[in-house]
Amino acid sequence: MRQAIRQHFIVTYAISLGLMTALLSLFQPIPSASAQQLIGPVSQETSGTGTQGRRIENIIPTLPYPTKSLEKKDAPSSTRKPHRLIRKSQSVPTATLQPIPLDASKSTSSTAVPVSALNDTTPQSKDTSVSSNVGAMAAPAITPLRLMSRAAATTSTTATPNTTPPHSLFSGTTAYAGAATAKASTAASTPPAGRSMSRLASEIPGLAQLINPESSSSSPPPPAPVPPAIGAGPTSLSFAATQGGANPAAQTVSISNTGGGTLSWSASDNATWLMLSPASGTGTGTVTVSVATGTLTAGSYSGTVMLSASGASSVIVPVTFIVTAAPVPPAIGASPASFSFTAQAGANPVAQTLRISNTGSGTLSWSASDNTAWLSLSSASGTGNGAITLNVTTGTLTAGSYSGLITLTATGATTISVPVALTVTAAPVPPTIGASPTSLSFTAQQSGSNPAAQSLTISNTGGGTLTWSASDNAAWLTLSPASGTGNGAVTLTATTGTLTAGSYSGAVTMSATGASPVTVPVTFTVTASPNIILNPSGLTYAATQGAANPANQTVSLTNTGGTLNWTVSDSASWLSVSPASGSSSSTLTAAVNTTGLAAGTYNGTVTVSATGSSSKTVAVSLTVSAPTTSSATLTWTPNTDSNLAGYKVYRGTASGTYGAALATVPAGTATYQATGLSANTTYFFVITAYDSAGNESLFSNEVSKSIF
Repeated sequence: MRQAIRQHFIVTYAISLGLMTALLSLFQPIPSASAQQLIGPVSQETSGTGTQGRRIENIIPTLPYPTKSLEKKDAPSSTRKPHRLIRKSQSVPTATLQPIPLDASKSTSSTAVPVSALNDTTPQSKDTSVSSNVGAMAAPAITPLRLMSRAAATTSTTATPNTTPPHSLFSGTTAYAGAATAKASTAASTPPAGRSMSRLASEIPGLAQLINPESSSSSPPPPAPVPPAIGAGPTSLSFAATQGGANPAAQTVSISNTGGGTLSWSASDNATWLMLSPASGTGTGTVTVSVATGTLTAGSYSGTVMLSASGASSVIVPVTFIVTAAPVPPAIGASPASFSFTAQAGANPVAQTLRISNTGSGTLSWSASDNTAWLSLSSASGTGNGAITLNVTTGTLTAGSYSGLITLTATGATTISVPVALTVTAAPVPPTIGASPTSLSFTAQQSGSNPAAQSLTISNTGGGTLTWSASDNAAWLTLSPASGTGNGAVTLTATTGTLTAGSYSGAVTMSATGASPVTVPVTFTVTASPNIILNPSGLTYAATQGAANPANQTVSLTNTGGTLNWTVSDSASWLSVSPASGSSSSTLTAAVNTTGLAAGTYNGTVTVSATGSSSKTVAVSLTVSAPTTSSATLTWTPNTDSNLAGYKVYRGTASGTYGAALATVPAGTATYQATGLSANTTYFFVITAYDSAGNESLFSNEVSKSIF
């Protein structure tokens, strides 16, 4: 870095001197166009032989090559005439430094002076006008150029390769290679003339700095420090867990300083389910990243771990957390949830069933066990749904209450307990049949209706349970129901059927397990059937339409058999008979009502029925004759108008249709009789009121009359 800075300043300095030299060259041109321009002291000198010396104008040339990476080349063997730096006397050998060829192909000759001339201390005159300006300039360090002197124009020189390093203007730098060591061919022993480099350096301060640059009293500023940089690995994290299950294993993020300086880092996250440890550190380290399922539901969650440090860019490590739904384990379902058995000492109760189901998921492989000797299970294990039969054996158990437990277990499922209760009662007193009444009796008439049914009540007059059955031994007797448990009743029905008059006996037998049978006697008495006689066997009536009803007629009822319970009925609405019933001989009265009957003949019957006897009938005939003429009387509410003159009566044989007024009735009259009406005809009547001026009111309401 220091060498680069020095090169930069020497280039700047060379350019400045080059500009100044270009201006001076307007006054003193260079003799040879191909001569190299070199750095050297500014001087003016005349030779002792009278030869006029030249003033050097070109001080620093513009370099045709970069100041870095210069390759060494040998000086060309051809002879060329260099620029003269110092004009010497023709009789004194001139001293030069090794020239620096800028373009070997263009170089034709060079003039060399022994190196010893560099140490020449011969006083020389100064050109104050030039040296003062040049010496005032600073000489920054650059890649140095070689300095050479120009020999007298009359001196012949030959350039030969020089294997020793050329003299440099600046120590510690690389000079151009290929410079020839100049040797004077004619005046090797001639004392040197001109100025030495040390003297030139003393006269021109800037040149002294170029020859031996002083080290800077102050060091150049140090390079900018490299900031720290966070290195993290891995670049992302992924976790997986089951909902409600254990947290997944923690993972680590390695932290390193991929820059310079000191890395003081901190770690943070943006998710409640994400935890970091530690939260900060210095230099290389690790952060443990943990996740917690907690109450997270199934799904995918995203978070980040941010690593930060002062002076460094933050690093984000994405974190993915996938929570899968927890598998549903199997679960034992038991129905019913409890059992209760009741039995008498020495008797076993009816078996019951426990049903098992899987109320969860997966496969349910279950096993069942009980903890009591009086309980046995039909199945001790199974897979999936199943059923277990529970059998209870009372054995020698005495009366009392007992409890047991059925335990159902399954892999991955909660154990289920099903309580079982047993109540044992003492052996009861055996059942005893009680029957009431202790006997039954039926009565009926031959060929008559059956007698009313009767009931036999059954009860348990002992202990235990009475399970009974009933049976009879007579064809004419029917029992219902034929069996039962506990208290009950049996209905007995006697059927006369074809039984003749007489007395019949039967029995009902009641039986029950563990009880003695009971027999109930039944008696059926059949009497002779009654014989009904009606006289006369027929009735005839005659009436006139609209006239009074005909006179009533009678029928004699006589029983020539057993007990007779009879009823009377008729078949016509215009006919009625009384009395309606009886139990012995009687007289029946028949009446006819002709109201509303049209002229014609009507027929009906009177029927007498009795239990155990055939029904008997009396025929009834009614003839209604039409009258020759009829009349109808009309009445109405009087009109109260003061100018009322009278009323007009209208008649028709169809509703709403009337002809001319049938009659005119003076005021003060409120009734009218219409005569000459024909039978089997319906007449319709309305009236109106009229005043003295002949004005007539509207029709009154309509009335009708049918003539039969």
